[in-house]
Amino acid sequence: MIHRRSLFLICFGRPGRLFLACGAVTVIFAVLSQPPALAQQVDISGRVVDAEVAVPLPQVVVEIVTGSGRVVGSATTDSDGEFRLIGMPPGRYRVVFSAFGYETHRLDGVAASEGSVSVGVVELTSRAFRLNPVVVSVSRDGEKALDAPASVYSVSTEEIEGRPATTSVDHVRGLPAVDIITMGLARHSVAVRGFNGVANDALLFLTDNRRSAVPSMRFNVFDAMPTTDDDLERIEVVLGPASALYGPNSAHGVLHVITRSPLDDQGTTVSLSGGERGVFQGSFRHAGLASENVGYKISGMYFRGDEWRYTDPVEAGIRERAIDAGADPDTLLIGQRNFDTGRYTVDGRLDFRLDDRSTLLLSGGLNHAISNIVLSPSSAVQLLGANRTYLQAQFRRGQLFLQAYGHWLDQNDRSYMLRNGRRVPQDNFEFVGQIQHATDLGDRQRFIYGADLIRSVPNTYGVLHGHNEDEDEITEIGGYLQSETLLSPMFEVVAAARLDYHDLLGELVFSPRAALVFKPAEGHDLRLTYNRAFRQPGNTMFFIDLVVIPGALYPRRAAGGADTGFSFRRDCSSPLVEEGLCMRSPFTSDGVGGPLELLPLDATLFWDEAVEIVAAGDPEAGNILALMAQPDAAQVGSVMRLGGEAVGDVADVDPLRPEITNTIEVGYKGFIADRLFLGLDVYYRRVEDFIGPALVITPNVFMERVSVEAYIASEADRLGLALTEEEIAALAAEMADAPVAIVTPEDPPDSESPTDVLQARRNFGEVDLWGADVGATLLATRELSFTGSYSFVSENFFANLDGHADVSLNAPRNKASLVARYANGRLGLAAELRGRYVEGFQVIDGRMVGPVDKYTLLDASVTYALPLSYRTELMLSGLNIFDHRHQEIPGAPYIGRLVMLQLRVSF
Repeated sequence: MIHRRSLFLICFGRPGRLFLACGAVTVIFAVLSQPPALAQQVDISGRVVDAEVAVPLPQVVVEIVTGSGRVVGSATTDSDGEFRLIGMPPGRYRVVFSAFGYETHRLDGVAASEGSVSVGVVELTSRAFRLNPVVVSVSRDGEKALDAPASVYSVSTEEIEGRPATTSVDHVRGLPAVDIITMGLARHSVAVRGFNGVANDALLFLTDNRRSAVPSMRFNVFDAMPTTDDDLERIEVVLGPASALYGPNSAHGVLHVITRSPLDDQGTTVSLSGGERGVFQGSFRHAGLASENVGYKISGMYFRGDEWRYTDPVEAGIRERAIDAGADPDTLLIGQRNFDTGRYTVDGRLDFRLDDRSTLLLSGGLNHAISNIVLSPSSAVQLLGANRTYLQAQFRRGQLFLQAYGHWLDQNDRSYMLRNGRRVPQDNFEFVGQIQHATDLGDRQRFIYGADLIRSVPNTYGVLHGHNEDEDEITEIGGYLQSETLLSPMFEVVAAARLDYHDLLGELVFSPRAALVFKPAEGHDLRLTYNRAFRQPGNTMFFIDLVVIPGALYPRRAAGGADTGFSFRRDCSSPLVEEGLCMRSPFTSDGVGGPLELLPLDATLFWDEAVEIVAAGDPEAGNILALMAQPDAAQVGSVMRLGGEAVGDVADVDPLRPEITNTIEVGYKGFIADRLFLGLDVYYRRVEDFIGPALVITPNVFMERVSVEAYIASEADRLGLALTEEEIAALAAEMADAPVAIVTPEDPPDSESPTDVLQARRNFGEVDLWGADVGATLLATRELSFTGSYSFVSENFFANLDGHADVSLNAPRNKASLVARYANGRLGLAAELRGRYVEGFQVIDGRMVGPVDKYTLLDASVTYALPLSYRTELMLSGLNIFDHRHQEIPGAPYIGRLVMLQLRVSF
C-alpha cells in the first residue's frame, strides 16, 4: 500500500512539472482514505447481468478486496445472477466481478458500515460485445457492427477513459483508413482514405447526430466542440461514402461522437490534467435524476497550453516590409502570433422518458476559444475570443426520429489574419431539421426513410465575403429511402437512394447506394457495395471575397465566383493579333479608362513603367534603360506567368459544381475463435468534378526575355553605349521580371481594384484510385489484447491534372499502427503502448505546399485505480514519447512529445 509520507516524497522531493497533480493525489489520500470503522459485521449483495441483453449471469465470481489488495471474501452468482456475502468486516472495499467470456469489472469505494449493503445491478461486458458493438452511424439506426452494410470501427468508453487527451481526435489515432494531421496541442484535421487538408469538409463530423462543422464554412474544427472525455460513451468511424443517408459532405465517411445519457449514467466525475508545454486541463461531468423519468447532466472543461512555435516566412517578410515602411511593431497585427492557447466549454442536457416508447432530449453548449492559431489555405488566423454555441432538440417515439438544432459561430473583431493583419469578425448561423422513420414488413423487410433541411446564414461583416455579403445564404433540402431485405439467413440486400437540392446551384444531386451482404457462417460477413456520394461546396467556397496578401500593385484576393465563375475576354486586338486575350494594368492612366480598361496583351505598352520598377531596385540600370526608346509588340514579345511558370493561355473557371465520388467496395468482417476480429476492405474510387485547392487563376504579363535582350542590345548600339553581353543580359533579366499587367476576368470581383491576383477553386476532371484497409483485434488473454491496422492507397499524387495543376490526397500511400493493451480489473491497472507509422507524402493545400517526411511515433499510457473511498484513477500518458520532432503539414509547427498526468475522481 502507498503511504502518504512516501507519496509526498515522490511528488515533492524531486524536481518536475507534475507536482500539482501529485499534490492533488496527496490531498485525496488525506481526505478520502479512511480506516475501517468499528461496527458489527455487514452483508454485501447485488445482481449481475449481461450489459448487452440484460439477462442474469450465473457463475460470476465476486470478490471483496481491501485497499491493500487482500481478498477478504468471495462468492459466485446463482442462476438469477444474484449474490450475497455474509459477515464481512466493516470498511470500504473494492468489489471485483469476473466471469468466463466477460471483461473483469470493478466497483471502488463500496462502503460497508452496518446492516446490509447492496451494490445494485452490475453490468458485465462480454468479450464478443467488445469485438462486435452496437453502432448507429451506418444506417442511422442501431445495429451490430458485424451486420452493418459498411465498414465501421468503434472506440469504447474504456479505451477513451484510459487515454488523457486534449480532443476526441486523439482516440481515433491508428484506426484503419483514418488520416490525422496534427497542427498543434489540440488542433487536428481528420480525413478517411485521403483528401485531407487544414479545412477538410469531406468527412461528416457528428456529435449526438448533430452536424458539428463550423457553421456555413463547413470545415471541421474538432477542438471547438463543448463535449468532454468524461461525457463520451463511444466514437464511431464509418469508412467510405455515406451520402445516401446523410447527404452533403459525407463523401469520405462519418466520424460520430456519442455522449452518455443521464437516464442511463448518473454520478459526478472530475478530472485534472497537467503536463509538458505548460498544459493544464480540468473537466467535470455531473448527471442525475430529477425524477424516475427525467435526467439531467452538465459538463465543462478548461484547457490551456504553450503552443509549439512556427514562423511563416511569407508572413514574416510582409511584417518586416511593413515595419520598414514605418509601421509600429507593437501595434502591427501582421505576424503577431500568440502562442498561449486556451479554451473553455460548458454543455448541458435534459433527457425525458415520456413513456415506454418515447424520449425527448434538449441540449445546448458553448465552446469559447480564448486564444488559438487556426490554419487555413490562404492565411493563418490569430483567434482571440470566439464562441461556438448550439441548441438541440431530439424526439424519438418507436421508430420515429425528429430533430432540430441550430449552431452559431460568434467571432469578435479581435481576431485577425496573420498575413495581412485584417480583423475577421463573423456571426454565422446554421439551422438543421431532420425527420426519419422506419417500417418493418414482417421479419424480412425493413424501410428507413427521412428528410433533411440545412439553412446556412453567414455574416462576415463584409470581410470574408466582401461584395458577396448580401447574397451568401444557402438552403439545402434532401430526402432518402433505404430498403433492407433479408433474402435468406445468409443473404441480405440493402438499397438506398437520396435526392438533394441546393438553391444556389438549382439542380438535384442523386446519391444511390447498394449492398449485397453474405453471411456464410455465424460471425462472418462478406459484402459487396456501391456508393455514389457528393461533396457540396460551403458558403465560403462560393462567396469568399478577401484580400489575403496585401500589395501595392497586385494584392492577392481569394475569390469564390459564386454561381457565375470567371471568364476571360479574348477579343482585344493589336497590330499583331486581330483578337486575343485582354489584360489590365495598374499603370493605365485615367485618360484611357484607368486600371479597369481592357487592353491587348502587349507588355511594351508599359515600357516606361517597367523601367521605373527596375530603377526602384537598381538605380544605375534604370538610368541606362531610361535612355532607350519604347519598343512595340513587333520588337519585344509578351509572356504570361503563373507562379513563376510561363503559360500560353488562360482557362475560364466554371461555377463550382458538387464533387461526385463513386465507390465500389468488397469487404469482410469476422470473428475467429471468439478472440480475433478481422476486417478487410478493398475499394475502387472514382472522383468526378474534384474540387481542387485554391489556385491563382490570373497570370501576370511580362516582357519576353530573349526579345527584350535583343532589343536592349540594338538600342545600346544605336546610343553608342559600351555594354558587355553580361550587362545586356542582366538588364534584360530585370526588365523581363517586371510585372506590368495582369490577365483578369471580364467582371473582376472588385471593380475598384481590378488588377488583383485572383486565387479560386475549380472543378477538375476525374481522379481514379484504389486502396485497401485492414483492421484486427486479438484478445490474447483476459487482460491482454492487441489491435492493429494497415491502409494502402494506389495513388496519392496526380501531376498536372486536366492541365491545370498538381493535386494531392495530402495523405500517405502507406500507414500502419499497432496497439498493445493490458487491463487488470482486479489490480485496477491498465497500460497501453501504441505505435504509428506514416509514409512521407506531398502536400498541396492552398499556400501549404511541400513534402511531409515519413515518421514513426510511439505513444504510451498507464492507468492505476487508487484504493480510495471513491473511484479514483491516476493516468500517465505520453504522445510521441521519444520526442521525434516532425511536421505533419507545411505551414504547421514541428510536433514533439507531450506527456500528461491526469487524476480522475468519480462519485
